Amino acid sequence: MIPQTINDPVAQALADFQGYVFSHPVAKDTFTNLGAALGASSSPQIIIFTGPTGVGKSTLARAARNRLLLYYEERMSLEPDFVPVVTINAVPPNGTGFSWKDFHIRLLHGQGEPLVNRKLILPRQGSLLPDHGFETNGLEQSTADALRRAVEEYLRLRKTKLLVIDEAQHLLLVGGKQRLECQFECLKSLTIETGVTILLIGTYRLLDILEQSGQLTRRSQMVNYPRYDMRSSEDRKNFRKILGFFEQRLSKYVQARLDSHAEYFYQKSAGCVGILKDWLARCLEYALREEASLIDAVFAERFALKNRGLMTIIEEACLGEAKLADVGDDRLLDLLKNGVLLARDEPGAIKRPRRPGTRNPKRDPVGVVLS
Repeated sequence: MIPQTINDPVAQALADFQGYVFSHPVAKDTFTNLGAALGASSSPQIIIFTGPTGVGKSTLARAARNRLLLYYEERMSLEPDFVPVVTINAVPPNGTGFSWKDFHIRLLHGQGEPLVNRKLILPRQGSLLPDHGFETNGLEQSTADALRRAVEEYLRLRKTKLLVIDEAQHLLLVGGKQRLECQFECLKSLTIETGVTILLIGTYRLLDILEQSGQLTRRSQMVNYPRYDMRSSEDRKNFRKILGFFEQRLSKYVQARLDSHAEYFYQKSAGCVGILKDWLARCLEYALREEASLIDAVFAERFALKNRGLMTIIEEACLGEAKLADVGDDRLLDLLKNGVLLARDEPGAIKRPRRPGTRNPKRDPVGVVLS
């Protein structure tokens, strides 16, 4: 592939198409729900914005962030030290678990905080004896606690209202349940110490938070960005409209015919608009470079995701949607009355096999049986 340059007409067309953002029904409803969660004065301290991969969560969150910055525009001009929104990606770990130290360093560097490499806990003699010959790297020797305090102080002094953490499912990449619970406690502590609202953006794996920490569940609110479901006639109709929007946009550069193969494009995108858009962007680039005359299902098949990969995406989405489904009042009442051991199993719940020799939970008889 020839490297793209700023004067490359193909690169310009591709940038124009990728920058094309329009409001479709599911995105519009989700944006309303997200805006309500962010704008409410009684909003929880942690907002979990989740959905299947490739549905467009980051794009929608970016729009919500821009709206919030516009809201605070006048105050930002009057108070130069006011930073209402801080955004960071949770980078996956290189080793065994997610690194808060790396997270704090990236956040401080991203905000232009000076002297990050001086936020150390070292003997005072180090500054009194500069010629002593300490051979240390600041970032490597800085402690996680010192960096955490620096982040908390920054968010307090900048009066930050919202901390956006994208790809937040990487926070859960730790070994063991105990360390997973520690991640939740770190998030809770950050909101308590700074008063900032945290927006976690990630896949349905973030729903594990609801299964591990009751305190975090109490302090959080869930906003779901669903995919289009072909089982719904309304979703099928709206998906065809989306194809029409993309067809019109593509036709500015290459003739496109998408609507007549709506079911195929739904199948190969799993109903996720983000996957569909990325796919069509690849089609546009190759069509322009190869001087193709038409983008249709036959042309697009070359650049579609493999079925095995799509199955993984769909399975993850289905499992996440199942976790989002609420339980009935009867199940809740049963748990309140009978406790965990004697409450009936939830319908459809997956029963894990017990180890050999391990009894099923039951109440043992007590006392003496009188004949």
